[in-house]
Amino acid sequence: AQPVTAVKNAVDLFMEYVREVDVADQVGLAFYCSPNGEGLLESPLTDDLDGVAEISRMRQAGHYNGWTNIGAGMTVAREELVHNARAGAYKMIVLMTDGQANWCDGRYHPTAAQNYVLDEASLCQEAKIPIITISLGANADTGLMQEVAETTEGTHFNIPGGTTIAQYS
Repeated sequence: AQPVTAVKNAVDLFMEYVREVDVADQVGLAFYCSPNGEGLLESPLTDDLDGVAEISRMRQAGHYNGWTNIGAGMTVAREELVHNARAGAYKMIVLMTDGQANWCDGRYHPTAAQNYVLDEASLCQEAKIPIITISLGANADTGLMQEVAETTEGTHFNIPGGTTIAQYS
């Protein structure tokens, strides 16, 4: 439960930062574990930072299902940015996960799921959308998240498992 709480706290902190810089940024929220196992746009790009943070707070690990289709969440996020971001806006994705990609094409398939993540990272790189990856906890695939960040010229942050609540904060 603590890595998920850390993700929610990170979302709150990020929203606070966006409020403080006050440059009319928009944020959206995509999930990689919808009821059908695909990506889900929970909130399109908006300036309603409190609303996005509230949606994040209401979701739990495995909220829709227990699978992790990270590539599908990345696809939804990329498509939202490409099609709906303001012209000239700087686009980026912040990808937070406490697990490993393991669902693809409607079934449990870790290899295909990891390949999907890497293919999507390449598409984000082509679209000039860097991905900031944050892996939380002992079960997060830090190697995959590092590769996604490097591919897209983003940055990877790792919050390892086995740390105290104070260390997570």
